[in-house]
This record gives sequence, structure tokens and C-alpha cells, in this order.
Amino acid sequence: MKKTVLFIITKSETGGAQKFVSEQIQALSSTGKWQCLLATNKEGWLTETVQPFVNESDLLVNEKLEKFYSFYYLLVLVKFILKVNPDLIIANSANAGVYGRIAGLLTHTKVIYVSHGWSSIYNGGKLKSFFNFSERILSYISSSILCISDTDRLKAIEIIKIHPSKLKVIPNSILPPKVEYINYQADVVTVCRLSSPKRVDLLIQAMFLLPEYTLDIIGDGPLFLELQSLAASNQSTNIRFVGEKPGFADFNQYKVFCLISDSEGMPMSAIEAMSCGLPLILSDVGGCNELISNNGSLVHNSLADIAQAIKNTLQNHPHLSLASKQLFDSKFNLAITLKDYENFYSKLISS
Repeated sequence: MKKTVLFIITKSETGGAQKFVSEQIQALSSTGKWQCLLATNKEGWLTETVQPFVNESDLLVNEKLEKFYSFYYLLVLVKFILKVNPDLIIANSANAGVYGRIAGLLTHTKVIYVSHGWSSIYNGGKLKSFFNFSERILSYISSSILCISDTDRLKAIEIIKIHPSKLKVIPNSILPPKVEYINYQADVVTVCRLSSPKRVDLLIQAMFLLPEYTLDIIGDGPLFLELQSLAASNQSTNIRFVGEKPGFADFNQYKVFCLISDSEGMPMSAIEAMSCGLPLILSDVGGCNELISNNGSLVHNSLADIAQAIKNTLQNHPHLSLASKQLFDSKFNLAITLKDYENFYSKLISS
């Protein structure tokens, strides 16, 4: 008999957490042992990608999920859970984490919360202490908390003060790409939302120092026009703004992936790039150090450091590319790590 798992995520747009949910649903469904359900805010990239795997009756779409607190949505979610009777709830992102855990408590359903980088720490601002306290309280009604990196687990223990027994680490994993070919569009690519805490401005300025190399910027956001103006101020011809590409997967059209940021959990886009054999250049923040092992560079957020890393990585591309693919297959290939997730979920259901 199939085990049933309900994934809850606040938004159906493209993003690292959404990629995690999409890949989990596809991988679990392919085993024939799991039935996957989904609750999210609206129809979008995520609902489209999982459409072959989630029945319409197993999909809850309601924009009230976007509100920080909606008693109405909580009632809707509880009613849905009582109807579909899942064996397990897996909540992703802040709002979904609150609603999922409270609904799990009310319906006596086990709930895993996936941290995806502890936004309470990285993006809490002046309310950081309050959000960390809230996460600590919510941990008591969580069956378990899945951390995407060892770094996130340590932060949960040391900063949020979550008891270690509540925490489980399985590094972010994705399915390997089905098609591999080389058709280079540019030397370097970055894929991210053009907003804080991403530092695309520093990457652009580093490229001013490297006119012989080219950069494609994939993404959109509130800083799009400001960043375009920055690039234009230097009359640069080696930087191209491609815009947003939902579900972007054409990493094999580039030689190096670069993500400069003030904070990160374990960036899914970097793992996607690694799966295509791209060397990585990442800011030395969050769990990024767990993605580098002779396959690229960790950098401080300085122009000189970023520019030198780009130059060195492109000059040593073949060796670093092979190392990146080997690291992906050894630690982040969902085709291999799926058994770890299944064992974790099954043990929690039967406990």
C-alpha cells in the first residue's frame, strides 16, 4: 500500500525550495511506493511541473497561504488534511511551516519542516530574535526538522536553540539532467532573483575587470533596472541580462556558475549547475562551503577576490568541471540519495 505525503509550500513560483518540492514529488512518485499531494498558493511553475504526478483532487490551491496568519486558511488546510489523510506532511518555507505544523498538531499528523536556509536568521532583520524564538517554539510541535546542510544544523542548535534530537541533515539533492550537450553562450552564468541578499552588483563590477570574459545574468527582480544601469555605466559589452527563465536548466551552455550573496542556505541553483559539470564560484556564506571540493572557489565579497576566482576557474576549467560532476554524483544526486529520504520518511511514519 502506498504511503501518502503532503507537501506544503507558500509559493508556486520558481525557486530553490520549489525545486526541492518538485524533485521530491517526481522522485518519490517514480518509485511506485508513494502518493504525493501538494498545497500551495496558486497555479504556477511548481503546479505545472508536478502535474503528471499529483491528481487534481490531491492539490490544494489557495492564495490565503501567502498571508502570515489567516485563521480561514488554517481551517481550509485542516479540512483538506482530514479529507486526504496523509501519512506525513512536509512543510517548506516560512508561512507553510507555520500552517503545516499547527495543522499537523490539530489533525494528529506527523510533520517535517524543511529549513531551506533559516530565513529567521538570514532575513529576520530587527525582528530576528522574535522569529528565532518562534522557530524554537514551533520545533516542539515538529516531528522532525530537515536541514539542507550541516551548517544549517549548527545554526539551528547554536542560534535558534533547537534541540539536536529534532534535527536531521540530508544535503539538497536533485535528479541529474537527462540531456547533456555543449553549446556555450557565455563564459559565466549567474541564476538568481535580482534582490537582496544577492550581490549581483559585485559580480557585475568584477566583470568590469575581466573584459575578455562574458557573463549572462538569468533572473528578474526589483533591482533589475538598477543593475542594468550599473552595467551601462561602464559601457560594458561583456554582460548580458537575459531576464527570468522559469525552470531554467540550460547550465550546459556555460562554463562557470557564479553566485555572490550576503547569505545563503545551500543554493539549489549551484547544485543544478554542478550536475551539468560547471565549476562553482560561491560566496563563503551559509552552507556554500559544502559545495566546494576542488571544483571551484569560495570567495569573500570583494571585487578582487571574485575577479581572480573567475579568471583562475576559467583557466583551469576542464579539471574543475570533472571534479564538479564527481562531487555531484557522490553527494547531491537524488537518484542515489533518494533512499536516504525514503528511509527518513518511512522511519518517522512508523515511529
